[in-house]
Amino acid sequence: MNVETYAPKNPEKEYWDVIVIGTGMGGATMGYELSQLGKRVLFVEKGKHVQAVHFVNGEIPAGIDETQARLIKGRWPHKLEGETSFGKTNFFGPVGCGTGGSTILYGAQLERFQPADFTPKKYFKNIGDSTIPDKWPINYNDFIPYYRKAEAHMKICGTQDRLNPDAEAPLLKAPALSERDEFIFSSMQNAGLHPYRSHVGYHNSDKCWECLDLCFRGCKSDAGTRSLLPALFEYNAKILTECEVVRLEADAKSVQNIHAIKDGKTLKLQAKIVVLAAGAYATPSILLSSTSDDWKHGLANGSGMVGRNLMLHTSDFIMVNQKKKRDATGPIKSITMNDFYIHNGEKLGTFQSVGLKAIPPIILSYLRYVEEKDPSWFRRKTSFLLPKISKIASKYFHKSAAFSTIVEDLPYLHNRVELDPNTANGFRIHYTYSKELKQRTKKLRKLIAKSLSPNLKTTVVTGTKNNINFGHVCGTCRFGNDPKTSVLNADNRAHEVDNLYIVDASFFPSSSGTNPSLTIAANAIRVSEIINKQLDKKQYELHHDRSKDTQRI
Repeated sequence: MNVETYAPKNPEKEYWDVIVIGTGMGGATMGYELSQLGKRVLFVEKGKHVQAVHFVNGEIPAGIDETQARLIKGRWPHKLEGETSFGKTNFFGPVGCGTGGSTILYGAQLERFQPADFTPKKYFKNIGDSTIPDKWPINYNDFIPYYRKAEAHMKICGTQDRLNPDAEAPLLKAPALSERDEFIFSSMQNAGLHPYRSHVGYHNSDKCWECLDLCFRGCKSDAGTRSLLPALFEYNAKILTECEVVRLEADAKSVQNIHAIKDGKTLKLQAKIVVLAAGAYATPSILLSSTSDDWKHGLANGSGMVGRNLMLHTSDFIMVNQKKKRDATGPIKSITMNDFYIHNGEKLGTFQSVGLKAIPPIILSYLRYVEEKDPSWFRRKTSFLLPKISKIASKYFHKSAAFSTIVEDLPYLHNRVELDPNTANGFRIHYTYSKELKQRTKKLRKLIAKSLSPNLKTTVVTGTKNNINFGHVCGTCRFGNDPKTSVLNADNRAHEVDNLYIVDASFFPSSSGTNPSLTIAANAIRVSEIINKQLDKKQYELHHDRSKDTQRI
């Protein structure tokens, strides 16, 4: 595929209906929806057009430095820097960079939030200085039609979650479980639990590799495959890849220009509507960098909330062990359970299979990641033991299936993204692992271990107290009804900027306890309708004014 075919010849000389910054789940879905409605859409992507890049057996061409190698593979090129409760952070976070954003690297599990997620304060009434809101500015029922549209668009297969059913959800039939997972599923049911087939966007299951990385076969429903490529191929959208937005130039009311760098040259782009979807780390960084006489503390930051309320899930890897070895041939993202999503009035999270095989290379890769993100000096000292530990663990867990928890994090003002010109990214994070999150995380582990069944035993293999999930980042430009405590209104438009919208996970006012991707996609579909109406209104008003001028003549 020739990337240049989809690049505008003179992007600075054209005035676009919409410029979408970022091509992850929110940006790609937004651009797809608007382009099929006939709007002139330009995508601006920091990374490469990874669907056009094929490298043999994952081998990077000789002479390529680490930064370029990461970009070729769809990874964020620089280490995530900052401070957490565990010390200084300086590691490669699980974040994508390239067409499709972080969905390039995800497992395509696309779950709905629970109705309770839209009224978070109800479940966290005594949480100190948390700025958690009473409720989202829209409710679960508002989201249902958009969840259905997103599920259909992403071709999600699975079965109903009996604890949050929707008979009209357009779920496709899930492939048959493996013998091992069928035993786990029935054992959960026999224990009085409510497992269901995970909601996953994988297809061609007889030939699918269920990639937890770049997918070149079109089996995985990532943002690039399902949204970006159709927008380019079928609806005449355009794209600038390897083009980094550095700031937005705005007057008191609207964005006038987008300043970007491509091939070492500066570009100045213009659009009627600007949509930020660069991710909950980069989106607030762009806004904070966009200072002017009108915006001394960063664009759209009259509330001082841009970059604040950073939320990161916690996730423990848990091996579900059986007494007998059973055939594991079958789908790898297979089972989810929400029985303890809310327990005794307290919100915890979900429990789901992760699809990682207990073989030495995968175990070693996971241990290296744990080692890298944990700043404790002794982790580095024991590095030479990890290959041996991986082999031992593989033998020990050869009858087991890998699962993971996802526990809801809460928004605290002190957890944030802030500018730092001394880092490679230009920003750094500050994150305190709260005591209440630690307690809820432990509680979910214990409930799962106690409740599964006598036939199943669990072993927590997270490997460190630092079980922060740096991939599920959200909340740094929250939406809400009060301009004093939020960045965006209920339409995901900046309170103070008429033509600026944000549709990545930055808009979340609370994190929920499940995968964020489907909610990002559903919200992007919702907001695309709002933007389309705004553009049509502007076009009508322009046409109407011209008609008046003609009549005067």
